[in-house]
Amino acid sequence: MKPPILILFILAGLTLGEGSPIRNLEADPVKALEAPGSCRLINDWISVHLKTMRNGKVFNHHHRQSAYIGVALYESIVAGDKNYRSLADQLNGYQPPKPVTGINEICWPASANTALATMFRFFYPQDPAEIIRFDSLENAWKQLLLKDGYSEASVNAGSQYGSMISKAVIEWSKTDNDDKASAAYDIPKGIGLWEPSPPKFVPPITPFMGNNRTFVKGSIDNTMPPHPVAFSTESQSAFFKMVEEVYKTSLMLDGDKKAIGLFWDDFPDGKTVTSGGHWASILKTVMEERHISLIEGAHLYAALFISTNDAAIGCFKAKYTYNLLRPITYIQKYMNHPDWNPMIVTPPHPEYPAAHAAVSMAAASALTSILGDKVSFTDNTYSYRGYKSHHFNNFVEAAREAGISRLYGGIHYKPSIEAGYTQGKKIADNVTNTLVFKN
Repeated sequence: MKPPILILFILAGLTLGEGSPIRNLEADPVKALEAPGSCRLINDWISVHLKTMRNGKVFNHHHRQSAYIGVALYESIVAGDKNYRSLADQLNGYQPPKPVTGINEICWPASANTALATMFRFFYPQDPAEIIRFDSLENAWKQLLLKDGYSEASVNAGSQYGSMISKAVIEWSKTDNDDKASAAYDIPKGIGLWEPSPPKFVPPITPFMGNNRTFVKGSIDNTMPPHPVAFSTESQSAFFKMVEEVYKTSLMLDGDKKAIGLFWDDFPDGKTVTSGGHWASILKTVMEERHISLIEGAHLYAALFISTNDAAIGCFKAKYTYNLLRPITYIQKYMNHPDWNPMIVTPPHPEYPAAHAAVSMAAASALTSILGDKVSFTDNTYSYRGYKSHHFNNFVEAAREAGISRLYGGIHYKPSIEAGYTQGKKIADNVTNTLVFKN
């Protein structure tokens, strides 16, 4: 006997009744994909993903995983909508599966559902409880689609198609050099260069991530930030004054600045959803408020995380090129404040440029290119931690707050943040100017 749909949703950690698939649209796949609010399927999977992120500790902040998930989601349904085009001939090295027959018999929401489930099981296989949650959500959506009038044959055909697409994306993901990102690394030694920082003096993470294959060929070309401020311990030097700004800011934080520093902390410590999850949460909120369709939601998801993934690669390439030391090292060692500590934990990688600024501005640029610069929203990502929501008038405003939060948190210099903004936007613009989603 099949388990009741309500039980399946509870196992997935979701609630039933906040929306439903579009009814009786099997004969018109374009309407099914473009129906307002049909992104509910994507949002249910984002909700599960956020739970998974909170339970894990992934130092690259999930941008890579989410980018591959986004591609699989989009490719699993794009053949059903003549108004959109595949990314197969546009992505760097992606080899799609061979075309299939019987495309008109496919339930496209079922294809998206299984593609997402397959990708999540691949990227998060460690915890049996997570696998149960993925299986439960996949089954719950299959039951809902059947209940809403799709034939069992079309749902099964959709599941098979989504599985085929996701498996092709998974094989592509295995060739991006990410398995070499954390190879053995000799930390360069010298005055002004990065060194492990308190409290745990963790070795540098993903020192070779800058060599990962980007999703869009050439997306990080000509985006390397200029050389950072020349190192100096002289009290009148530009470098000393740059560090002094961090130190003085830490002594004069008011309640609003402290709240901003904590709100965008996103450190992968089992308490946050990381920076990737933070932007997924923002996307979920915006899609819900704007009643986004399934195909447009897939477009947004893929464009967002392709941009942030490539921005992260470009940013880390720059970080390990310049190997600049962090504020905590300079303040304790050269400013004679050995007991000083930042408000939030300093991540274990070099200073310049600021990664949060880079990926957040890339995210903002990608979303703005699709939805425009007049999209206001309220970010309540960390309501579960008791943090007040933050309202923004547009995506760039949110990205700039994410960047400046690192100054308030005491972990980045202002020029590093500005360099991150610039690099992130350049990379996102390269992605946007290369990929064509709509016909």
